[in-house]
Amino acid sequence: MKKILLLSTLLTASVHAQDAAAEMAKKLQNPLANIKAVMTDNAVGFNTGSTEDTSFNFQLQPVYAIDFEEQGFTFIPRGVIPILGIEPGANLPILEDGRPASSKSTWGLGDSIFQAFVAPHSDNKLKWGLGPQLSLPTSTDRLLQGPGWGAGFAAIITREITTDISFAGILGNHWGFDGNYNTMTIQPMVYYNIEAVPGLAIAYNATVAADWSAPSEDRWTVPLGLTLSRAFDIGDGNGLEVSAGPYYNVSRPNGAADWQFRFGINFLFP
Repeated sequence: MKKILLLSTLLTASVHAQDAAAEMAKKLQNPLANIKAVMTDNAVGFNTGSTEDTSFNFQLQPVYAIDFEEQGFTFIPRGVIPILGIEPGANLPILEDGRPASSKSTWGLGDSIFQAFVAPHSDNKLKWGLGPQLSLPTSTDRLLQGPGWGAGFAAIITREITTDISFAGILGNHWGFDGNYNTMTIQPMVYYNIEAVPGLAIAYNATVAADWSAPSEDRWTVPLGLTLSRAFDIGDGNGLEVSAGPYYNVSRPNGAADWQFRFGINFLFP
């Protein structure tokens, strides 16, 4: 009898953990969710710059949403803190200019961006959020400089298409106050959650960028690929998600990676 009770308890705990993992995965897939998290969005770019070597773009993204239930909206501040390793001649949308071919390999911080979204509460399946963004001159090297002091806007839309398929998109444009940085980013996210393995999803999640300051032939970066992600319940309301996948840049400026490996490690807090 005791063995049966123990087995029943273990099975119940396993089912609960799987349900929690599936719920956490959906929260992390929704940029308008009322969550507290530390997320990363990382890309290893291959065949970049004049040396056709590997460049790195790691981004730390803290999120701390605050729900104003009586006022009917959620306030979602987010940060984007880039840690870069750039080869000579490499070109990334986050940089003000492509690196000079005569430069050295450079590691350090890029310019950080602070975003603040306001998302009205809604019973509709289609939800939205809108807000400003401000960039700060945090780069540790001139070769890693982005917009410096600058500002822009960003908008988010999300929609649950079915119980297993969801869509989200982030659209923004940012300008540097010195007039040398003007870049649009579009981040479409389409997730298919695999019901048989709670917390497991296949997705397209990458950033399309247009550098309006560049010549037309060097303007667009368009990645095409897939990501595999898995969320885990690690207890006491905490969650962990890992993701990875290859992307080929079907359109890219001179000096940009021809393909990239994207991965993320996200932590969700109660």
